[in-house]
Amino acid sequence: MSATLILPGSLSKWLNGKNETQCQGNTVSECIDHLEKEYPGLKDKVINKNGDLNNDIFIFINGDNIQSLEQLDTKIKDGDEIGIIPFAAGG
Repeated sequence: MSATLILPGSLSKWLNGKNETQCQGNTVSECIDHLEKEYPGLKDKVINKNGDLNNDIFIFINGDNIQSLEQLDTKIKDGDEIGIIPFAAGG
């Protein structure tokens, strides 16, 4: 499946200055693996050493947080939009 990954400007360095790119895969995890080939180091920013989503980012599929879905195993359909945003804490 083909989806569009969209990043805020603050994370565009992950995609060599771009805010969006296409990815291939049946799940969020497969899309991240696909993108790792073109953007080395991206996977380490998204997935921790235990294979789980890093605590300092959120991933959304068409506006739905994958934490409330199947997390990294969330299925991707053609045309889906995957958004990654950083966790923001204030005080």
